This record gives sequence, structure tokens and C-alpha cells, in this order.
Amino acid sequence: MLNFFRSYKNIVIVVIILTGIMTWAHVLGKSETADFGKYGTFLYELLANVSSFQVWLSFILFLVIAVMLVFFNTRMSLIGKITYLPALCYVLLIGGVPEIHLFNPAIIAAIFLIAGFILLAKSFESEQLSYSFFTVSAIISLSTFFYQYMYVYMLIVWLILAFWRPGYWREWIFSILGFAFPVFLAFCWFFLIEDDPARIGTFFQEIFKVNREISELSTSTIFFFTFSIVLAVIIFGYTLRFIGSKKTAIRTVYYILILTAIITAGMIFIIPDMLPLAWYLLAFPISFIFSIYLANVRSLRWGTIILAIFFAGVIISHVIYFY
Repeated sequence: MLNFFRSYKNIVIVVIILTGIMTWAHVLGKSETADFGKYGTFLYELLANVSSFQVWLSFILFLVIAVMLVFFNTRMSLIGKITYLPALCYVLLIGGVPEIHLFNPAIIAAIFLIAGFILLAKSFESEQLSYSFFTVSAIISLSTFFYQYMYVYMLIVWLILAFWRPGYWREWIFSILGFAFPVFLAFCWFFLIEDDPARIGTFFQEIFKVNREISELSTSTIFFFTFSIVLAVIIFGYTLRFIGSKKTAIRTVYYILILTAIITAGMIFIIPDMLPLAWYLLAFPISFIFSIYLANVRSLRWGTIILAIFFAGVIISHVIYFY
């Protein structure tokens, strides 16, 4: 089984899509709308009005994220070989949580986060002045217009500038201007079109609001979160050894992936109400932890066992959720 998913054949794409369809089958074909409005900001509210297409839109965006992970690996050679494993791992990680298989702001935010991360990784290909920090910061700022907590990921941009860049002061300016640019456009919209400039102040109140209530999660969601994190911790030692053998630029990208996971986990700890939607963001770095192991483990037997356990966890989660 592991050899099959390691390959770069078109049939693997079909199997991954079918896996995604099977995990989302309980919502596909329904016109059910998501009860996640309290997490979204004003641009999400505009999209949320297309209720008749919400389920299929969420599924398509979910597959888009999986494709972006494959592109990310191909672009940067993170895993060391061309493979669809990042897409498979993300499909399984999200597929194992039926509770979040509806249109929600975190799906859109995850697309912005991964797109920004790809641009960040590109900046490490050269030590010359990079204008990518303007674009990345603008992307993060724009994602905040859909999901209120995304501004926290500016910490990653500034930590990169502080520890992994040559120290160009203009890159700091680019990052600040990039984050401010979408906010300025939003202010212009509220001022010129809606004639309500105070709306921008309401927007900032929304995104900085902290809800410390613990979300009420289903038993299957608690099981799968615990299962996935324990499995990731078990194989993390192998991941660290693999990272240590890579070139400096690639190793730095992996450190940032780990930093992304730590920041997301820290946000969940501070704002428990982020769960379960934050799983769309946390699954991004975790999918690469699994992919590194599955793509490079020498023992096919152990790799197949881990992959089979992964699939079994998804199945058990669905059984618990529906029965």
C-alpha cells in the first residue's frame, strides 16, 4: 500500500479524490449550512450568503488545499521526491473530523496561509532583498478579513526577518506596508461605498476579540485529534533526523513549518474556542510531518503499518461520529 501512495501515477490522484469524497459523503448533496458565523469576519459573511453552494464550495476548497501542498513540495523539494503524499495526509487529517465538513472561514484562511508560506519559502532561495514580504503580509492581512485570528501569523513573518534573513531594514517596512494595504482598501470601501468609516473600528474589535470558552467537541473529534497528535509525536523524531540532513534553505523552511504548528497550537491554548476549525491550519504542518516519514522510511513494512493505522483512525472516527 505504501509503495502505491509513494508513486507519482495519475491513479493515485483518483484514489485521493475518492478518499476525500468518501470522508465528505455525509454532507455532499445536502444544502446544509455551517454554524460557524461567529468565527468569520465581513468578507466571509458575504460568501456565506451563497448557502445553496456552500457544501460543494467547501469540498472544492478542501481539494485545492491538498493540491497546493503537492505544489509546495514539488516547488521546494521538501520531501526529497515528487509525491502526492502531502495531499493524501491532508485529506485524511481533515477527513477524519466530520464535524468541520461544512463551509467555514478556516478553509479560506488555510488557502491564504499556504499561499503565503510558499512565497516565504521562495524568499530563501536567495539572500538578496525580497519583495515577497510585502505580498505575504498582504495575504495574511487579507485572510483576516475571512477568519478573525489570522493576524497572529504575522509573528512568523517577523521571526523570519529577525532570525533567518540578512537584516534588510526595507523588508521590515515591506511587511508592515503589506499588512496595512488591505486594511487601507477596506477603510476606503467603508468610507466611500458604504459611507460608514467607523466600520473599520468594529472590524478591529472583532478580530482582537478573545473567546476563552472551550468549544464543545464531539467524541469522534476528540478521539481523532488525540490520535493524530500522538501519531505525529511518535514519528517526529524521524522527521527531525531527516530535516538535519537537508540543505540550509530547505532546513529553514522545515523549521518554519514547525514554528507554524507551535504558533497554531499556542493560539488554540490561548483561545480554545478556535477548535475545531483551527484543525484546517494545524493539519498543514502535520501533513508534512507524516509525509516525510511515509516518503522516506526505509522499512516498507513499518511505513505501511503506520499508513494503515492512519486510515484506520479515520474510519474509527467516522464510526464513532455516526454511531
